[in-house]
Amino acid sequence: MKTETNYIKKHIGKKLFVVGAVAVLISSVGCEKFLEVDEPQNQISQSMVFKDKKLAYAALSDVYSNLRSNTLLNGGLAGVGTLMGCYTDELTSVSNQPVDFRSFYELGVQPNTPTVNTLWVNSYKQIYAVNSIIEGVLRSVAYLDESTMLQILGEAYFIRGLLHFYMVELYGDIPYVSTTDYNINQSVSRMSVSEVYLRIEEDLRKAETMLTDTYPSANRTHINRSGLRLSLARLYLYQNKWSEARNYASLVIQNPAYSVEQDLSKTFLKDSKSAVWQFMPVDAGINTLEGQYYTFLTLPPANVVLSQSLLNSFEAGDQRKVQWTKKLSNSQVSYSHAYKYKQYNKTSTTSLEYSVVLRIEEAYLILAESENELGNTGSALIAVNKLRTRAGLTALSGLSQQQLRTAILDERRHELFTEYGHRFFDLKRKGLLDNTLSPLKPAWQNFRKLLPLPERELFANPKLNPQNEGY
Repeated sequence: MKTETNYIKKHIGKKLFVVGAVAVLISSVGCEKFLEVDEPQNQISQSMVFKDKKLAYAALSDVYSNLRSNTLLNGGLAGVGTLMGCYTDELTSVSNQPVDFRSFYELGVQPNTPTVNTLWVNSYKQIYAVNSIIEGVLRSVAYLDESTMLQILGEAYFIRGLLHFYMVELYGDIPYVSTTDYNINQSVSRMSVSEVYLRIEEDLRKAETMLTDTYPSANRTHINRSGLRLSLARLYLYQNKWSEARNYASLVIQNPAYSVEQDLSKTFLKDSKSAVWQFMPVDAGINTLEGQYYTFLTLPPANVVLSQSLLNSFEAGDQRKVQWTKKLSNSQVSYSHAYKYKQYNKTSTTSLEYSVVLRIEEAYLILAESENELGNTGSALIAVNKLRTRAGLTALSGLSQQQLRTAILDERRHELFTEYGHRFFDLKRKGLLDNTLSPLKPAWQNFRKLLPLPERELFANPKLNPQNEGY
């Protein structure tokens, strides 16, 4: 603990300025166009100090609320679950309206597509907010105890790393923003993907020294060390760092606080044993955004349905298809929707489901893939069969390394569908986007493995050029 204390104290600023309504002020500074912000006249970000821990936690809670509702992690139509599900082979758009998820489905995304800009701007607004929190906490040694400072800093570093992770996977080379300094941010340049990965790792490893496995809030709605380690395991997996991915996934699996729910209907309940980190609905009794937007009760559906490609890919008897999808039919048409979240309308004063961002099943899939790549086929089979047998399928055996690669990718597809863009990211990192999507989407071209940078941001800051290839 002494090391963490020294880390904090050496970053303490000399100027103290007590700010009252911190969460509101942070939100107001995060302007509409992050990389084109006007210099704050009151210089809040340069002198913020949290007078007590309630103010600091209020600012952090504001960030979590925005992650759930206003960033690419939201479970509605503007989140990566829907957008990249439409972009690949998970979801089919059935809307005739000129909405953005339709352009993702039709592969018509362009630099001036509004959602491309929204994903970028809202992510960097929250990155700005966590940078404000980090800088404020590091100036608040006179007011905050050590454990509070470590907890808040650990969560903030995690969120900063996580948002940059999703951004680099969507856009490729991006700025890694780690300050609120206007003079730096107005002309920030892009970093290579490898440089961004390194910065993410630094933030997550730093946070690992600060967090514990104890949750600072009820119902696992704030990140803890296990959630951070699962994110590190994913980061290493995406870089083919198999030993590191295996080790971090194993640490999460070994934590007795988590276990795979054998009853699939319980996986997405707020008290699920498999949940590692989840978002609380905006109000008590309100359903999740996933439950609201994926579910339809009448035909024709208004927004998106599960693709036939996904539905046809399930093995016979896979209970994930039985429990996590639902079909509606009439005399003319038949459509299926994701049914992981079953609470469509407010049914009580207490929300029954929370939006699960990280869960233990992903750790088993990471363990299976990394063990297989390390040549440990037996260990990989044990991990992947943990999920298969719980889904009512026979255990795999006698597979070659390549056969098991394919099987694990299939398991990821059937376990994680419509969850935060996993399918797109998996196909992208495996180099399978072309072979998978070309037969399904005639408009597919390889350059679409990255989204375009927002046109408005390139105009505001020419240092973000060049535009991604093909746009």
